[in-house]
Amino acid sequence: MNAAAVPPNVRAEDAARHSLQAFVAIEGPAGTGKTTALLRRAVRATENLAAGQAIIVSAPSTLAVQELHAALGSAARHEQICCANLGEIAFSILQAYRTDAATSQGAAPPVALIDDVRAQELFSEAAASLYALEWEEFLSAEWDPEITGLRAPERFAATAYRLIRKLRIAGVAPDAFLQSALRGATEFYGHPPNFANPELIEKTPPKYRDSLRVTPQELARQHAREVDLAKILHRLYSAYAERVAARGCLTAVDAVIEAAQLLETHDALQQAWHVLRPFAFIDNAQDLAQCDLRFLRALFGEELRGVTLAGDAGQRTQAFAVPRAGKTLEHAAERFCFTEQYRSTPAIVQATQAALRGKTAVARSSQLAVARFPTMEAEAVHVASSVARALRDGILAKEIAVIVRSLRCADAYLRALLEWNVPVDPFGEASLYEFQDVEDLLGVLWAVADPFRHDWLLRNLQAPWLALSDATIAALCEEPASAQVPLFAPADEPTDARGRRWDRQRDFRLAWNVLRGDRDTDLSAEVRARLAAFREARAVWLADEKVLSVPALARRIATDTVLVGDASNARGRLRHGLAERLLADLGRFASARPRATLADYLHHVEHVSVAGNDLLSIEPRDPEAVALIDVEAGKGREFSRVFVVDVRAGAFPRYYVPDAFQFTTRAGMIPKENVGSDATAARTAKFTYFQYKLDVRSRYYAEERRALACAISRARDFVSLSAWGRPTRGTSAPEFLEELGSTVTEVPRGGNERSA
Repeated sequence: MNAAAVPPNVRAEDAARHSLQAFVAIEGPAGTGKTTALLRRAVRATENLAAGQAIIVSAPSTLAVQELHAALGSAARHEQICCANLGEIAFSILQAYRTDAATSQGAAPPVALIDDVRAQELFSEAAASLYALEWEEFLSAEWDPEITGLRAPERFAATAYRLIRKLRIAGVAPDAFLQSALRGATEFYGHPPNFANPELIEKTPPKYRDSLRVTPQELARQHAREVDLAKILHRLYSAYAERVAARGCLTAVDAVIEAAQLLETHDALQQAWHVLRPFAFIDNAQDLAQCDLRFLRALFGEELRGVTLAGDAGQRTQAFAVPRAGKTLEHAAERFCFTEQYRSTPAIVQATQAALRGKTAVARSSQLAVARFPTMEAEAVHVASSVARALRDGILAKEIAVIVRSLRCADAYLRALLEWNVPVDPFGEASLYEFQDVEDLLGVLWAVADPFRHDWLLRNLQAPWLALSDATIAALCEEPASAQVPLFAPADEPTDARGRRWDRQRDFRLAWNVLRGDRDTDLSAEVRARLAAFREARAVWLADEKVLSVPALARRIATDTVLVGDASNARGRLRHGLAERLLADLGRFASARPRATLADYLHHVEHVSVAGNDLLSIEPRDPEAVALIDVEAGKGREFSRVFVVDVRAGAFPRYYVPDAFQFTTRAGMIPKENVGSDATAARTAKFTYFQYKLDVRSRYYAEERRALACAISRARDFVSLSAWGRPTRGTSAPEFLEELGSTVTEVPRGGNERSA
């Protein structure tokens, strides 16, 4: 079947039975059966495999891989199906090669697979000297310290790491990056565009038009600072790459790139692995990164024979986060375009198209609701009560989802669901360590590892197992009537970070009053009993610390504190689930670092918890609960009822906030801020010009539309879209809810709710 001659619609059976040797793309909107056809092809491919062979079943995200594993069922446990992300598969190739090299040559340094959070820690170590301005170039005034973003070092580091991560994904090495940056700067400033272009001026916001009034001298000054920025980033990129290589660490992206390079340069190795992995089946292929496509081509050849991709360009929502592979689906030799809808009702399909295209008319239907509420709390209560009503009507909890653009904005909805006793399982891109129950558990772990961490001790005193009032805590912070500083530190107390038995922080009264009871006589009998029970429990934990492993000790502490109580209601069920997630996280940490102590893990958590939102994620744990998820976690999943919440400008869609500097291979560096005491405008002329030239805002909000359409398309029978607060004029960000609501016939249902 020629790609140009593909009919507009084909049966899923045709795609499932098509030749496995071809490069096949299965395309179509959500709910048209792409994944089903993909997995049928995968199971069919296992029928004639030889011993030792296995097929690859994968997706760009870990959550999507887990969903594929669940969809495969018992077949996923078959030894001839390798269901994993491409980073893990690439790392297995590297490990096998290094093992063979060590056996034959006796020299192959070990490598370890690390996550992006650990990689960010290594990058921070590499950049530490920059923040102190210790580089020779700064000391000799060769580089100007007035660099875009460098006034806020932590923010500069986060932005630099995001850029370097994207460069790694795109396969751009440090030297190639510097060459592109210098070439782009020379071309732009050597032949500057017409900054007086009427269309450019018109499309530039008035407050930034002064950046277009530049003289040749000002352009030369901006050019010099841009070159300095490129050199600094090159230095950071090189130092980071060297540090990672020296420690034998690879992220999933690094593993994919190195495995691709290895296969490209060793034909015999490529042929051997192609025999072992003759077929690959990739879902959500629209989100494949550039390095992923390079790895697949290195393994299966330029024509990608034996590879089947399933995806939908209408669900491409990661282009701004990670360099994507582009129009991979369109380049397939054999394309199957699905259009018949198997999941959603016609009203939901119409709403999905309206979200994608804007002002598309939507027919009135009881399967679509659009509502706006005065406050977030009112919206959250409405959503929670609607979910509770659906559960009473017999809808299974696992058939309901509440979808937000970002899980970090979901606290109000989580609280409301718990108040209505709705079992809920939050997962997606978010920090596990920001949940209240997790912080409670961390607080009691700190009380064992170092009770003089008073910030965590305060958290522990307010936790449910102590539940001390503010007045009691204030009393514990005061000096006792007959205060006496001990002559010697207790022998059972841990040392501080520098190995000292005593430090000035131990002079604070709170920890001493809690541990020794110096103020017990001033407290009520009930409070004294609670503190006495805590001291007894802590003494037991300290004794257990000498004989138990770190994970076993943490579980013992959790069993005595966080895991006490009823787990049958929604609140207890979530608390137990979050605690088990943290204990599993601690277990993985202990496995990677067998000699680490409990304090080491807690310090690790402090570093990890401040990582970027796109580097952290929470995996699902309770498949029988209502899913509280973000858009990316919803891909590949479907539900009977979906509630898309917080659909307001600034939240969904999120505001477009560009980084302090950007990079393209043609234009080089594009700094946003125009720094220096002699700067004539807040923004650089280059940034303003390329915002217009590349039409970045329009592309960004088009991606946000696709995210909303993706969220709506998760529903089979009913979808609700809601927001809170007054709508804006839509100048800074479009108001998707108002656009959608204006296309349907409004039927009063009380309040300001509209039903389509």
